[in-house]
Formats: sequence, structure tokens, C-alpha cells
Amino acid sequence: MKLWRKLLAAVTAGTICLGSIGAMMSVSAETELDSSAVSENSTEVKASKGAHTHYYGELANSSDGCAGWYFYCVGNNGVNYDMMGDSIADKYAINNGFVPNALDTASGWVWLGTNPPTITTTKVTTKTTTKTTTTTTQPSIPTSKTGSLDKGDIDGSGSLDSTDVFYSMLYIANTAVGNTVKISKEQVTAADVDESSSVDATDVYYLMYYIALHGVGVNVSWDNVLAK
Repeated sequence: MKLWRKLLAAVTAGTICLGSIGAMMSVSAETELDSSAVSENSTEVKASKGAHTHYYGELANSSDGCAGWYFYCVGNNGVNYDMMGDSIADKYAINNGFVPNALDTASGWVWLGTNPPTITTTKVTTKTTTKTTTTTTQPSIPTSKTGSLDKGDIDGSGSLDSTDVFYSMLYIANTAVGNTVKISKEQVTAADVDESSSVDATDVYYLMYYIALHGVGVNVSWDNVLAK
């Protein structure tokens, strides 16, 4: 065989091989694992300032900021009372004996207000989970009609081409990982081009080589390709 024919055959075989591998890679790319996307949205309602409970007439040295505290400051001069704070709080202090003795002075804070309604701190959390499942259908080898098949003609099309190479590689890849492949005995026999009783990479090589030679017009027989 002339050198240029061998070179062209090798290039053609490489092109077929890359095309078949690309097809298998595209199948692999379509297979995705299940994924979960989780998002959370939290809303918190805080209690307002000064939401405390006090009792009417409660005394304190200082106000805690709640509306309802009144400052009283009362002096007893022995004759009458001097009211120097809030008039309402001063009168409450006098009526309740906060300054009982003559010449005494008393001051402070007294609660004379109304308690605000109780405000409860509430935290609301909304959690949304989205699960996306991608179902991938693996390519399968179509079962050809029953009966004997020509060597290498796995799909039973009557001719040898890159489709047969692809199905041969697909069968090898699936059996290597333990997947069940629906394929007839006649197709397995056709794929075993070197008749080694197993379909492997050597069969793919011979099949691509045979197709490449015929593609450039070298009509060799299988005996020549297999060097029998």
C-alpha cells in the first residue's frame, strides 16, 4: 500500500474515533446529579422601647423611659407643702404620705400611667426547598433483525460506518461498568471482529481501520486487515 494511502487511512480512522468519542462525551454531559436549592427568609418583629409592666403608685429613683412616670418633689415647711415637681405627682406624694414629717423634703419618680399592651417578640422563618431532578435516557443499541450479520455490521444496516463504531464503543463502555445492554447474540458476534470471544478496544481498532481503508478506496478484506 502506498504511503499516502496509509496516512489518509490513519487520519480518517482518527476522525471517526474522535467523532465517536465526542458523541459518547455528549451523552455523559447530559447526565446530571439531583440538586437542591434552599433559600430562607426571616422576619423579626422586635418589642418597642419601654414595653415594661409597672404598677400604679410604683416608686423609683429614675425613669426607665416608659411613658407614665411622673417626677415629684415636695417640701414640708410645717405650715403647708411646697410642691416643686409635677403637680399631679406632688399631690399623689402628699396624699400617700411620702413627706410625713415637718421640714422634710422628698423627691423621686412615681408611676401614675397606664401599662402599654404586651408586645411579644416573634421570629418568622420561611424555608423553601426546590429539588430539581434531571432524567437522562442513555443511548441504547437498537436490536437488529434476527439472523447472521456481516462482520462489524452491528446495526444490521448492510454497510460498515461510524455508527457501527459508536455502538461497539458504547457496548464496551457499558459492559465495563456493569450496565445491562440489550443486544442480540448476532450483534455481539458481529462486534467481535477479531473473533477473540470478547468485544474490546482491539475490535474497535480493526473496525475503524477497515472502514478507513474502504473510505479511501482500498477494498481490502477482513483477512487482510486482521493479517490472517
